[in-house]
Amino acid sequence: MDNLNKPTSLSQDKSTTDKPSLNQPLQGEPLQAPKLEAKQLMVAKWLSLAPLYKLPVTLFRYVFLAMDRVLGLTKIEMDKVINLTVPVSTGTPLLGTIPLNEHSASDSSHTIANRIKLRIYHPSATKPQKTLVYFHGGGGVIGSINTHDHFCRYLAKHGNMNIISVGYRLAPEHKFPIPICDAIEAWNYINTNHQQLNINPQHIGVGGDSAGGYLACIIGLHSLQTSLPVQAKVTPEFQFLIYPMVDLQGLTESYRRFNKQLILTRDLMDYFRLKYLHSLDEVTLPLVSPLQAKDISESPKSYILTLGYDPLRDDGIAYAQRLKAAGINTQHQHFDDCMHGFISITKLSARAKNATHDIALALNSFND
Repeated sequence: MDNLNKPTSLSQDKSTTDKPSLNQPLQGEPLQAPKLEAKQLMVAKWLSLAPLYKLPVTLFRYVFLAMDRVLGLTKIEMDKVINLTVPVSTGTPLLGTIPLNEHSASDSSHTIANRIKLRIYHPSATKPQKTLVYFHGGGGVIGSINTHDHFCRYLAKHGNMNIISVGYRLAPEHKFPIPICDAIEAWNYINTNHQQLNINPQHIGVGGDSAGGYLACIIGLHSLQTSLPVQAKVTPEFQFLIYPMVDLQGLTESYRRFNKQLILTRDLMDYFRLKYLHSLDEVTLPLVSPLQAKDISESPKSYILTLGYDPLRDDGIAYAQRLKAAGINTQHQHFDDCMHGFISITKLSARAKNATHDIALALNSFND
């Protein structure tokens, strides 16, 4: 493997005491390789022929699943996979001066319709000590337990960890903050029922990719949850954030720059945030953009991955810097030659497959 294809590990320890600027560039490390890795670029060019942000939501969800099945990881057999549904509430109060939709605010009952899916992956008959509660990506609009099934199996096997994938409800049918509430309720359910789920309650973390990484980081920020109808009852042991969506303001250089020949572009991010939010006035809320939270020092031990070719790159780097400045034990890994969503094209790109394996090895390091 040549130098271009080697992942760049930026930090694995507590950082400086001086708080960096939110958009401070990395010191001594390339933000991106001169070119996106060739096979990833080929896929991105192919997808650009029919811009994804122009697709209706229902079709987009199908395309996302089909892409993962055709181009993504091969299915790995587990010792045991358990599917279940858990009840969630639909009641959501007002957040500040921004009213939520009438349907979400009018019904706080647990009905048959108000349930979400969990899928539990036990990779080995010898129970791993630790468990990762995983929230899939997709901008809060697309994605599902099924689109990330093969990836979760891969993480379970190569990360040597139980994985519990959460099928939170999606926008635009269920806008902000309903996906956050679903994530918190699933987290609470898992911790309350750890014995029935056969997992160790002392060793449960949260994680996710893209929008799922955003939901995961909210779980550990209790101070942001006071306006919600539910709050996390337990602090995660660790958080595992794969190119997370941590600021929907879209003010960074990477957000402005990366708008063509990528899986995730600025136009597609605009598509997601318009579907997820009731109004763009919400983008400055810390619950929408946790990078804007005044204090993130309550966050657990963290891993965060950023990529060279990703509109979310600069926000992710800034979040990693803030975690380290807050004294959080943080491992920040940066792949300068990869694009957002590479975990879905591993059949075509050897680099994407190797990078996916590096992610699983990073998860496995939390077993130490």
